[in-house]
This record gives sequence, structure tokens and C-alpha cells, in this order.
Amino acid sequence: MITRRTLARLAFALAATTTFALPQAPALAEDGKTLTVATMWEALPLSMKPRRSRFFNESEILDTLIKLDFDMNLVPGLATSWERVSPTVWRFELRDGVTFHDGSAFNAEAAKFSLERVIALLPYAADLLNVKDIRAVSDTVLEIETAEPFSALPNQLTDAITVIYAASSFDENGEFVKPVGTGPWVFEDYKKQDRTTVVRNENYWGEAPKLDEIVYRYIPDHNARALALETGEVDFVVHLLPSDVARMKADENFKVYMEPSAGLYYGAFNAGDKSVLHDPKVRQAVNLMVDREILVKGALDGIGKPAWTFFPDDFPWAAKEISSYSFDTERAGDLLKEAGYEKNGTTWEKDGKPLTLRILSYSSRAEMAPITETMAALLEQQGIKTKVELFTWAGMLDLVKQGDYDVSVVFWTPEMTGHPDLHLKSQFHSKAGLNYQNWSNLEFDALVDKGRTLDAGPEAMETYAKAQEILQQDAPIIPLVHKIYVAASSKDVSGYQVHPSGFFYNFKNATKN
Repeated sequence: MITRRTLARLAFALAATTTFALPQAPALAEDGKTLTVATMWEALPLSMKPRRSRFFNESEILDTLIKLDFDMNLVPGLATSWERVSPTVWRFELRDGVTFHDGSAFNAEAAKFSLERVIALLPYAADLLNVKDIRAVSDTVLEIETAEPFSALPNQLTDAITVIYAASSFDENGEFVKPVGTGPWVFEDYKKQDRTTVVRNENYWGEAPKLDEIVYRYIPDHNARALALETGEVDFVVHLLPSDVARMKADENFKVYMEPSAGLYYGAFNAGDKSVLHDPKVRQAVNLMVDREILVKGALDGIGKPAWTFFPDDFPWAAKEISSYSFDTERAGDLLKEAGYEKNGTTWEKDGKPLTLRILSYSSRAEMAPITETMAALLEQQGIKTKVELFTWAGMLDLVKQGDYDVSVVFWTPEMTGHPDLHLKSQFHSKAGLNYQNWSNLEFDALVDKGRTLDAGPEAMETYAKAQEILQQDAPIIPLVHKIYVAASSKDVSGYQVHPSGFFYNFKNATKN
């Protein structure tokens, strides 16, 4: 049961959102050739850095060398095939005859230029790709030499950060100015805090889209975004509140799309000295005190899968035998007692002070507030005091980097590249740029460092399984919910399919009657 305090918080949050005015928009095109999409995030086509260039990949303005199909298998993109020709060298055969949106030729030199420019401008890309050298062997053959044997490279080349830019995407100083790619959609226009428009690439190397253009409308308010679809201001909407999903599913005027997809909502624990979660016993106890079944039902109306491990069971690299947590308040109490806490009435205390967690999250994702509030309520029921604060993503991150928190509830996409290296190393390695949790485990570091050198097979599986077991037992996180991707459209939209990565809008086959 969710506490009255949580219900009051949620009611206040929902009431507050209704005070925002719905952004004005022109009437939708009547010829059925324009699709208007309401998005939670602003599409920022004039910058590479926000959200790791994800919009360029989501909207398919730019292509990657390798893609993921609807079963998360590697398939050709701008590269038609690839092979590992030595422990540290990968060779890619590239498509011939492909042109960028500006008419210039795509070839190995263009791919080399783009990847080197990305690495220079976005430091995150350097560790993602682990590159020592890139060579254009011929117009259609590209070689990438890695700094060490690196089996994950083909998977990493599906990541949004590795999209291939034309030289005209950059100015004479090498700074990014606009996205010019080879994808099925061409960047057309951007109005700040309003919309981004893309149009069909008539010269696309694959099958050209059926629509003429797509307009991505920026509507950050969750209620306003759903209302825009219901009033006919937009054709398609992403990131719906659970209450909107139920209502639209019952209305024949709308189509609701719900599919399991990449994504984990989890609490990142501050393992540093500033937090009570520095003690692994307390971290383990918190994992045992939150009933994920109740969390999913109470916060998301059942739209999600209870998460007891970082990777979902159907992730190809998920450890088959792992010490999964379960809801066990008795064991949680024993762990807290071992950590020096005692139950005083209904509250856990140590040295006369209640065990209190400062829990941070951000409000831009529709699900974050109810998930965070419900987790806090469930911990309160078990005698742990909580202080919940919601910020913008940047505001929350500033506090996290300062170590001024106990738990930050975040979203991560553990299937995005179909390989564990991106997720385990970049998030939890003690030297990783994204590890803001002050957590360090040398055995874990050694395992993920080794795992990225191994080809897929029993040794690699065993190595990553051991790393996952350490992540589970040392508990720098509390997994909460594996995501169910939800979107909705008017009944006139056809041909849309949810991609399991959660990172392609995939409107190439969409039509509008």
C-alpha cells in the first residue's frame, strides 16, 4: 500500500503540471504526408553533446556503420560486413555508391574523418571505442585498430555516438554546426524550445520513407503531451503517464504501443564516506526492503517488469545463476543490526539518530516521480526515513557529483548495444567517467577489463557473470523496474513498430491515412 504522504505528493505534482499552457501549433497537414510527434526531450539538432547525439540516431538523420535489428542482432548499416583480422584489428566492408545529404560521397575516408572528429569532440567516445588508429584501406574498406583486444567494437558501433557525419557537419575550425548524414531523413529546420523538422531523403541507400516529413514537437509537460494527441494537435506521442495509457487503450481513436525494451530504472547508491550507504550491509538491506511487485503496480499501474538484477533475464549476456534479491524484511533487519542499527519503535536508528536517506531524482521522465516516491514510501514502511527531492537532470547531477545525496533514481539502457561492456564498464568501473557513486571494487574492475578483450563464448560469459555477481552482492545500486516502452498514436497512423533498443523512432515504414 502506498502511504498517504506519497499520494499527496503525487496529487500535488499532477495538479501542478496542469497549470502549464499547451504549446500552440499549426494545424496538422491534411495530405497525410506529415507526421507530428510530441516528444518529452527537446530535439537539439545543432549540438552533438546533449544526450550523446541520440536524436540523430533516433530520428535516423545519420546512420551508424552497424545497426541492431528487432531481435537486437547486429546487422549491416553503412558497413555491409566486418571481421576481426587480428587480436586488435577489425576490418569493415563499406557500402559503395552511398552519398551524404549534401551530395558528397560516403567512403572509408569519410568514415575515418567522422569517427576521429567524434572522438576529438566527445571524450566519452574514446573509451567507448577503445581506438588506437583508424585507416582507410580503400574507398570501401575501413580498418579500426583498438588499443587492446576489444571484442565489443561492432556492438559499440551501433551506439548513437558513432553516427557518421559528413565533413560539412563541421566548420573550418572543426566545430559541429549541423547534422549532415546518409540517413533516410534530412534535417530541415529547428525552432528553439518548439520543434525540429526532418524531410524524406529521396536518395537514401535503402528503401525511402513513405512520409514526406516528420515534425518533432517539444512538449515537456506529460499531461500536455497526451492532451496534444487527444485534441489532434499531434499524431504520435512518447513517454506517457500510466493513467494516460489506460485511458487511450480504451478509446478506439488511438493506438497504444507497449513492448519490453531496453531500459532500467534503478537507484544509484552513494558508496562514499558522506553517505550511510558507504556500508554494503545497509545497501543490501535496502535492496531487500523494497517490494518490486508493489512498486510496479503502485507507481506504474503494472506497466513495467519488477527488477531484481541489473540485466533482465532475456538479455543475452545476463548471468543465468545469480544471487537475486527478493523482498525479505527479516534478512534486511538482520543486516541492519550487523551494521550497528537498532529498531526504536518503528524507526531504525544508530547512536540515537534515525537512518535517513536523501533520495534525488529528476522530473523530465514521466515515470521518475512516481517510481521515486513509491520506493521512498516502501522504505518508510520498513522504518527508514526518506527525504525525496526532484530536480532537472542537470540539477540532480550537480548534487550527485558533489556526493551530496544517498540515492539517485535514474534510468539506464542496458540493452542499447546488445553487449555488457558499455553498461558495466562505463557505469561501474572505478575509473569510469560516469561512475559518480564513489564505488570501487578492484575485482569487478579486473573482470570487466578482461571481458572486453574476449570473444563471445564460455570464457566471456563466465567473466561477465562473475562481474554481475559482484555488482549484485556489493550492491552499489538497487534495480527497480525493467522498462516497458510505451507510445501512442492516432488511429490513422500505420506501420509503426517499437524497436527493443528504445533508441529508434523507426518511422521509415510509417504512414498516415
